[in-house]
Amino acid sequence: MTTASQKRKAKTLKAALLLSAIFLALAIIFFLYSEFHSKSSQNSGSKNESENPSEIAKINIDPRLFEFGLNIPKISVLVPIVANVDGTNKTAYYKALLSGVAHYKNTALPGEGSSIFIFGHSSTWNGEGPYAEAFAKLNDLNKDDQTIVYYQNKEYKYKIWKKEIIAADDFSYLEPTKSEQLTLMTCWPIGSNLKRLVVVAKPES
Repeated sequence: MTTASQKRKAKTLKAALLLSAIFLALAIIFFLYSEFHSKSSQNSGSKNESENPSEIAKINIDPRLFEFGLNIPKISVLVPIVANVDGTNKTAYYKALLSGVAHYKNTALPGEGSSIFIFGHSSTWNGEGPYAEAFAKLNDLNKDDQTIVYYQNKEYKYKIWKKEIIAADDFSYLEPTKSEQLTLMTCWPIGSNLKRLVVVAKPES
């Protein structure tokens, strides 16, 4: 009896050990599969993001900006442009600058092959609203930095060509040009209206 009982116990123990080994193997397989699937999903997501950077970028941009907007990556400017603003009418352009930066009336539009003139506030000294400091870091731009204008759902890329401090009554940059250029202007020094800072950009070749 004792021998038979011991044999049954041994068989039961072997069966228990075998089942434990099977469950352990299944658990390891499930864990490895989960890890592999998780990493594959992450790699796939990263690949899609790197293959479609423009599509990813558009997700974070207000669709209204594609009608007319300005993007200067280096200084983190992403603002609407209000079209055809009368720069000689202070009431009109102050109202426009509450909604973004302003495109000077009768200057060119992107793609027209002449001078596009955009102006904006650089401080709360004379600006109000969410765009009062839109051009506060304009002077940080240097030659070959990129500027992007969105217009009617098209993207126009420019590279900074030069920057200059001019007199407050110098309107020469409003004149038409034989080739396309983008001029950005704000008051200078920041917190005053003594002079003007202009940054000029040319289309990327």
